[in-house]
Amino acid sequence: MKASSTRKEELLELDPEAAVEALEVPPPRWPQTFDAFKDRNFCWFFAALFGNFAAMNMQMFIRGWLVYEITGSYEKLGWMSAAGGAVGLVLAPLGGVVADRVRQKKHVVQFCQGVNASITLTIAVLIALGVLNFGHLLIASIVQGMSMNAMMPSRQALTAEIVGLERLTNAIALSTSGMNTARLLVPGLAGFIVAAFGGGNGNIEPAQYVYYTMTILYLISMLGLIIVKVADNEPENGHEPILRGLQQGFRYVFQTPTIRMLLGVNFLMVFFSMTYFLLLPGFVKDVLDAGPDRLGLLISISGVGSLVGSLLIASMPDRNRGRVLLSSALLLGVGLIFFSASTHYWLSVAILTVVGLGQSGRMSLSNMLLQAHVDNDYRGRVMSIYMLEFSILAISIYPISLLADRVGPQIAVGISGVGLVLLVLVLFKVPAYRDLD
Repeated sequence: MKASSTRKEELLELDPEAAVEALEVPPPRWPQTFDAFKDRNFCWFFAALFGNFAAMNMQMFIRGWLVYEITGSYEKLGWMSAAGGAVGLVLAPLGGVVADRVRQKKHVVQFCQGVNASITLTIAVLIALGVLNFGHLLIASIVQGMSMNAMMPSRQALTAEIVGLERLTNAIALSTSGMNTARLLVPGLAGFIVAAFGGGNGNIEPAQYVYYTMTILYLISMLGLIIVKVADNEPENGHEPILRGLQQGFRYVFQTPTIRMLLGVNFLMVFFSMTYFLLLPGFVKDVLDAGPDRLGLLISISGVGSLVGSLLIASMPDRNRGRVLLSSALLLGVGLIFFSASTHYWLSVAILTVVGLGQSGRMSLSNMLLQAHVDNDYRGRVMSIYMLEFSILAISIYPISLLADRVGPQIAVGISGVGLVLLVLVLFKVPAYRDLD
């Protein structure tokens, strides 16, 4: 101790500033992967949204399973998806205008979570009464499509308001990892619940317990956002007509080459890359000869790749993001081709894990690049146009569902995978996209 004290005195005499810098113990470094969690407000935001992520992943499993169990038709799966998507084509851009006009975006998110809770509770009661039919699920899909498209632009823009642009890449990747963690845990649990109570072969009654659980999760998400602190914003164009605000948003997109390119490419990638998931309930039953528990387990285990992918993206620096996005999409496309050819359950699980890895990178980086290049005054409206990808996907699945009914789901998924690979190979030749940071 005495020798250490003498050393400090000698350094102070020679160069006080250098001594302080050399002897000061550096604070422990927060891992870059979880940098946004240094913001306690973001931690609360993440925790509140995890309930929404869990409910959404349950719905990815249970709605498709119910439709195929009731109707046995890929076309009806397409109808279910297209109904919500058609609503989104109109409401997603309007949701962006609302996001840019309201003082508190979190109130929009809370209201929509309450709507979702009401819908899932209604479906649960209809199942319990034994009167649920395809028409009820179709109406629920439309209403939830309205709710999601009203909510998502506000939720996306809210992330930037909470963490700032310097941590936005990391925060979006962590949010994606939260979604993928829920995907890892929740669909398998939902499938286990349905199977444990005898679901399958026409018996849909156990699905009510999944819908009750979803209702609770949506309510937790709605109430949890109360803790999140977000400053009131006075929108500059708050008194302009809504249609004028919508027109300005589309004009901004078409007059900004980078934003126009990012949105256009993203729409094409989504068209080719997401259709397999909407065909999955029938694919598992007809091709892999598995029941609801195996369907839930397949979705959950494949979430391992998605979780790993989102954490890798959270750790990467803000450079070469265009190349990494294209590499992720290429991995995704090749994975879909191999998945379409598999008829063995556990091999399909392994392949979908790789698909999840590629999908996570594609989704996270598409969102990050868009938010990094957009002007803040147009963020809500641009993110709402970005959300149109889900509406386009939902409508585009209908002709693919008809194709699946005619030639089988394997050929339909395989065609989508080949289309994605060809698109990515072309984009690798486009420097304006490939070299984006």
